[in-house]
Amino acid sequence: MKYFILSVISISISFTQVFSSYDYTGSRATAMSGAVTSGPSGLYNIFHNPAQLSQLEGTYYINGFCDIFNQEFLPYFSVGMSFNSYAINYEELSTTIDGVELSSESVIGLSKGFTFYSDRQSLIQSGFRFNFYQLNLGESSGISGDGSDGFTLGNTSGYGIDLGFQGILNNRFFIAYYMQNIISTDMGYGLGNDLPKTLSIGLSYKPYEDLLTSFDINQMAGKPDQEIRFGIEYYLSDVWTLRSGIQNNPNRFSFGLEYKFLEKYAFSYGLLTHHIMPITHQINFSFKF
Repeated sequence: MKYFILSVISISISFTQVFSSYDYTGSRATAMSGAVTSGPSGLYNIFHNPAQLSQLEGTYYINGFCDIFNQEFLPYFSVGMSFNSYAINYEELSTTIDGVELSSESVIGLSKGFTFYSDRQSLIQSGFRFNFYQLNLGESSGISGDGSDGFTLGNTSGYGIDLGFQGILNNRFFIAYYMQNIISTDMGYGLGNDLPKTLSIGLSYKPYEDLLTSFDINQMAGKPDQEIRFGIEYYLSDVWTLRSGIQNNPNRFSFGLEYKFLEKYAFSYGLLTHHIMPITHQINFSFKF
């Protein structure tokens, strides 16, 4: 019974997050407690604020994996690819217990970043992402209770649009605003559920070239509570990057490292604690074509 209750809690938390409100996709976001709304353009913006894609040059590939809350039945997979300011990403969470798939959720996103204004000291960026969501349910437990004589529960789909903005001054001060699913459809038939809408404000500061500090305020639409997040990213050398972060509501701590090799390849790792559940460990591999 204890394991069953723990499983239900884990599944409920994850299911409410995976559709666009899971803010820790990628080892960088995991290691910085999700404080990635603002900051310089980078590969990880394939999954986050699309405005930061506007200055990304070249072709990149990235994939990552984690078991949410270190639970084998909650595997979370992500893959993304960018070409200059365009990007495509795919994320999936499937839930399987004792060999029976209870459900699978996936999202495909198409992103584009724009530069509205640029001069010697300032830059204004914007971007959007179109997300297509798919939810596939397994079979009911049936009379036997083990799913052997159950029936298929079906599937449903929907879409959402994310918008992001960012202003940069002297390449040291960053202020950003990111809205997820600001326009979206319901998931389900009849009395369906709205896709979660989240709003994030980010502030970042680079006191010098090798250090980035980021501060985020994140809130889900219709909810009174806010999450305050703080993260740092420090370039130890040309190949090693150190990351860490904290957040409240709930109180969490994060840490991670990235190692670059052969000039265009990178392997990174991030961990994120939880006040009740086990630690989430996430790994990423990326390279530039």
